[in-house]
Parts: sequence; C-alpha cells; structure tokens
Amino acid sequence: MVEPSDELQVVFEKAIKDAKKLRHEYVTLEHLFFAMLCSENFTKVLDGYGSDVESMKNELNDHLQNKMDEIKVADTVKNYKPKKTQTVERVMNRAFTQTLFSGRAHIDTTDVFLSLLNEAKSYSTFVATKAGVQKDKFSEYINHEYITTLEDEELAGHAQRALKAFTTNLNAQVESGAIDPVIGRMDELETICLSLGRRSKNNVLLVGDPGVGKTAIAEGLAYRIVNKEVPTFLEPYSVYNLDIGAMLAGSKYRGDFEERFKLVMSAIKKQGKTIVFIDEAHMINGAGAGGANSSNDLANMLKPALGKGDIKVVASTTWEEYRKYFEKDRALMRRFQRVTIDEPDKKTATDILQGIKKYYEEFHKTTITQEAIEEAVKLSVKYMTDKKLPDKAIDLIDLACSRFKVKNQEDNKIVTPEEIKFELAKFVNLPPEQIQQKETNNLAQLNKNLKLNVYGQDSAIDEIVDKILVAQAGLKSEDKPIGSFVFMGPTGVGKTELAKQLAKQLSIELARFDMSEYQEKHSISKLIGSPPGYVGHDDHSGQLINKLQEYPNCVLLLDEVEKAHPDISQILLQLMDNGKVTGSDGKEADARNCILILTTNLGAEQAEKNSIGFSHDEEGNYGDEEFKRFFAPEFRNRLDGVVTFGKLDHNIMLKIVGKFLLELRQMLDEKNVSCVISDPALDHLVDNGFDSKMGARPMQRYIDKHIKRPLSKLLLFGDLRNGGTLKIDVKDKKLVLNTETIKVKNEVAEVTNN
Repeated sequence: MVEPSDELQVVFEKAIKDAKKLRHEYVTLEHLFFAMLCSENFTKVLDGYGSDVESMKNELNDHLQNKMDEIKVADTVKNYKPKKTQTVERVMNRAFTQTLFSGRAHIDTTDVFLSLLNEAKSYSTFVATKAGVQKDKFSEYINHEYITTLEDEELAGHAQRALKAFTTNLNAQVESGAIDPVIGRMDELETICLSLGRRSKNNVLLVGDPGVGKTAIAEGLAYRIVNKEVPTFLEPYSVYNLDIGAMLAGSKYRGDFEERFKLVMSAIKKQGKTIVFIDEAHMINGAGAGGANSSNDLANMLKPALGKGDIKVVASTTWEEYRKYFEKDRALMRRFQRVTIDEPDKKTATDILQGIKKYYEEFHKTTITQEAIEEAVKLSVKYMTDKKLPDKAIDLIDLACSRFKVKNQEDNKIVTPEEIKFELAKFVNLPPEQIQQKETNNLAQLNKNLKLNVYGQDSAIDEIVDKILVAQAGLKSEDKPIGSFVFMGPTGVGKTELAKQLAKQLSIELARFDMSEYQEKHSISKLIGSPPGYVGHDDHSGQLINKLQEYPNCVLLLDEVEKAHPDISQILLQLMDNGKVTGSDGKEADARNCILILTTNLGAEQAEKNSIGFSHDEEGNYGDEEFKRFFAPEFRNRLDGVVTFGKLDHNIMLKIVGKFLLELRQMLDEKNVSCVISDPALDHLVDNGFDSKMGARPMQRYIDKHIKRPLSKLLLFGDLRNGGTLKIDVKDKKLVLNTETIKVKNEVAEVTNN
C-alpha cells in the first residue's frame, strides 16, 4: 500500500494551516504548491533543475494574499476546517496511481508536483511554467540525474549509519577512558605493526587460548595509536571493532546481511585510514550464508578485500576454532599472518596486574595491595587450571573489589591476600580454610577424625593421611595427583566409606563413579566422550572430564573397578602420571589436586578360601595374583599405594553397631524420642547381624528389618507419635522394643526373627 512520505505529510499540514490562517474555505493547488516551495528538500530539487524558486514563492504568496477573496470565510464563522478542492483530490489521486505503478511504497513531493503540472489551467502550473519548468524535461531530470545523485547521497548516508550501527570506534573509547593500556606484549605489538605496514595481505590473526589477552592487545593497539606510540604511518589510523552478531541480527531475508556488509565496507573505504578488528573471527565462517550455501558467507565476501589490501584487518580466535575453521580454509588463512599469543608467565602476569591496578582501584574505590596481586597470580595458577593468565587473576581481583560493594562497606576497603583466598574458595568450590592453609588444625586432626568414623582400618588410614600431608606440605610432584590408591579388601569392610569420610573431613567434593556401568569396551566413551565420527562426539566431553573440570579439587572414587572393562586402566595412566585427562574432543581436565581412589574386591574370594588375607612386602611386591592379572605392570607402577583392608572382628562390629545406632538416635531426636539400648541387645545385634564374609552391610540390613520397621509403626500410629523413650532389649533371644511415655509404660511389640 502506498503511503505519503514524512515530507509530504508536513507539506499537507502546512497547506491546511495556511488556508485556515488566511480564512480560506478550501485548500487549493496554490496552497499546496506554496507549502511545497517551503519544503527544503523540494526546493533543492528545483534548484538542481534550474528553476527560480523565490520568484515562484513570491507570485504564489501574492496570489494567496490578495486574489482569493471569493473563497474567504466570514469572520463570524468559528472552528471551521478547510476542505480540499476537487482539483487537489484529482492531483493527489493521479500521483498515488503513478507511484503505485512504479512499485514504490511512498509518495513524495516530486510525485505530487509532476501530477500538478498536468493541470494546465491552474494558476500553479502557470507559475511553474513561467519559472522555466517543463513537464517532460522535469520528469526526465527526476528519473535520471536527480535520482542518481539522491541514491549516491542516500547510499553514503546509509553506509555511515551502518558503520555506526555495526562497529565500535576503539579510538573514541580510548579517548573517553573506556579502554585500559596494554602492559607488556611489546614483541606481539611489533609483529602486528610490521604486518599492517605491508603493501598487500596486511592482515593479522591473533591466535591463543581464551583469557590470554588477545582482545586486550587489539585494544592496546588503539590505545597506542591515540597516544602516538606507534610507527608514523599508523598514527592517522582509527581502529573499528566489527560486531558480526549485530550484523546478523534481524537479517532474515536473503541479501540483507550482504547489503549491511557492503555498506560497512563502503564506509570504511571512503573514510580510509581504518583498521578493522574482528573479535571471535571464526564467526565469519558461515555468517550470512543461507542454508547450506556456505559460498556466500562473510569469509568469502572478505577474501577479495583482504587479498588486495583494500582494508587492514586484525582478527582474533582461539586455537580450537583456528584448527576447526582457519586451517581448513587455506585460501582464507593465506591472507592473514598468524601471531601466536601465549599465556604470560607469573612475573609478566604480575606486572600486567600491577599496571592495570589503578583502573580497578578507581572504579571500585578500593586499595589493592601488592601482596593481593601476587596471591591472585599464585593461587589462580594452582587452582584455576581451566583458565589462563592474566584473565583468571584479574577475575579474582575484580571479584574481591566487587564484594565490598555488595556489603555496602565504605571504610577499610583494602584488598589483601585474605580477600583473594576467600574469592578463590567460592570460585573453585573449596572451603576458605583449606586454601588459606593457616588452619592446619583440620589436617592435624584428619587421622583422628577418620579413625572415629571408619573402624578397624587404622593402617589403611595412616597410609592415606601420610600421603595427603606430604602433598599439603608442598612436597609432592606438581604434575601428579595428590595420591593414587587402590583399596583392596572384602566387601563391607569400609573401602567406600573411607573415601566418603575423607572427602567429608577435607570438605571437598566426592566424585564417585560406579564402575559396574563401564563393563563394555564402548562404555569408556561415557568417561572421556565419543570418538570423532560417532554419535555424541559434539555433545559433551564425557562424565569424567566434566566432573574434573567442575571439581578439580575432589576425591575421585572409582568404585569396584574390577567390574569395569580393562581398557579403563589405560585412561587412568595419563591421570596418574601427568595429573590430567584428555577427552576425545581434545579438552583437558586437571587432576593435580584430586585424590584418586580405586576400590576392588579382587582376591577376596581366594583369600577367604586360603584364609591368609592380603599381604605385601616392604618393597611393594603385592602377592595377590588376581590383582596382578587385572592391572598391567605400568599401571601398578604408577600407584602411590595398594591399601589392604582387613576383616572386621567382634570388637570392631560393636563400634560399627554403635555408629549405626548413633545415626538412629540423631533421627529420633528430631521427633522428640530418646533411645536406650541394653548391652545384651548390642551383643545380639553383633551376633546376628555380623557376617565375616559380607562385612558390615548385613548389620545395616538387620537393623532396618528388626528395629526400623516396627519403630516406624510406633512413630506413625503408636505410643511414640508425640515423643517419648524407646528402649531396645532382648527377650527370649529376640529383640523387643519398649516405649515409655509420660503417663503410660507399655511393652508394645515383640520382634521376631522371621
């Protein structure tokens, strides 16, 4: 549908306003033509054609003022609205029809003027003709010379608007103080300047891991240009950051993206002395391509300009994306010079943080100590293994400063190493006291606390704790886990429980994998991800990789490892030797701060038959043949220890029963019920719930069946609904539960062994 342009609407409003001001009953062609002559855009058209605009305005004004008394309204008439004459209606309808047939969506003043010239008997046409306007020549001028000029001007305007919409002037941001200077990186900046000074293929591709400072280097180039710290030929240049995401947004029709790109390139070429920075440059591959037609993407549109040297481009991407996109497109890669951005060492990272410290102090209104900077670098290297310097150290500094804002703290806003340790603890899911390392009391009590919760395995606990203390003292190899152990012993003797208690006492995550789920060879892919070409390769990196990335400080428990496929041990070789695991997609998970524990029942059945238990000599020559058959020599050689768990005896079972009953008492306390158990009842539980072959697990089942089941009825329907005392005793070699309330003492139930 054809709509009037904004300019034409303003013209109509002025024509009506003028008619009303002159108290004319009708809006005539003369009112409309005079209003058009007052429009700046329309007068430019007439000036370009060569007409005398002022003479036409003067004649029309005189005509409207002095020669149209016959259509004046009496002064006594109030609140009237001038009406359009039939001639005006005819002119407008003809203009609308012409515009509709031309395929345009808007009608403007030139369309109305061309239609007006068809009214040969009107005074407006007489005035226009007198001023030298001829219909045919004016129509030719409008359709050729003026439209071409207008399109060029409009295109230039669109290009500038596109440049403003889809790019950011980094030089302007530097001048406004939004960009910080880059610290160091002199060699990389010199290489960039050398490449930009070339006659052709003067483009640079910065490649490095996330967080090493690729974007900061590009922004630093703009900073140096503004401050005249670059070679003379670069001083006039401006750096523009191209926002590919903004260019893609809303380009739903074919050709929209290409048009935006061409407008931006047109503005850049016209402006000259421009360096285009493309962050996340891998996005140019496939950007703007419709469906499977990748030949029309941004990468292919850029190639001619990159090869000819029409524009200078500095792009950045990660190694992963570089291998995925740029290495495969050699025609694109040959137009760039690759500059590798390595992670800075600790000293360089410290210098970088020292250089940008004042900007964070000004922003957060805080004081950052030198010790805090050094601590941020040191701890981020140790614990934040999935990130790179200097980004991860900056994160800690920024978080520590931000916490003062969250607390609304106004005084003593000083960032010290303690604040850094606190933020790191939050970041890596660790208790602050473990990172601070000043709280050695927890480690000093670790042996004691474990023995209070795991009974009868003192030698195993001693061996584990000694290894952990060596690691916490900083005496372990930096590229190995804290410890790698195999827990061997019969079922139910506390192997898994010790791993759980170890994680609990150290306040770290227990990452448990039930190895019965990995019996098939192909199930290994669940741990490290599917191989390339197989279903699921692009979905995730595998459960083991993901867990270690989420919790790099953990107890990694592989339960009942003998049930897994033997190839599992091949994965663990890398973990035990280098402290890392690599997924099928190339992602690495750091395991240097984890404790690896494998539990197994290997040899338990044979040991039961021979009644000789497990043994190993001082040199570590483990005597169990099944263990040696299952684990290859290279695997056994990487273990820090094979910890043997002995059988449980009667005295140990008494302690275990006491532990189970303590848990029961804690549950009953919440229900206002106290629990008392007699010594005969304890002996009864040990005698009937203990199985030397099965360990402590049968005891839990016995307590569930003979105590918790009847107790549940007492709590829900019986005398203990509102609290009371539960007494567990033995009568006729059977457990009985007696209840005692405030008013009534009654023997409630006799528990049978059925």
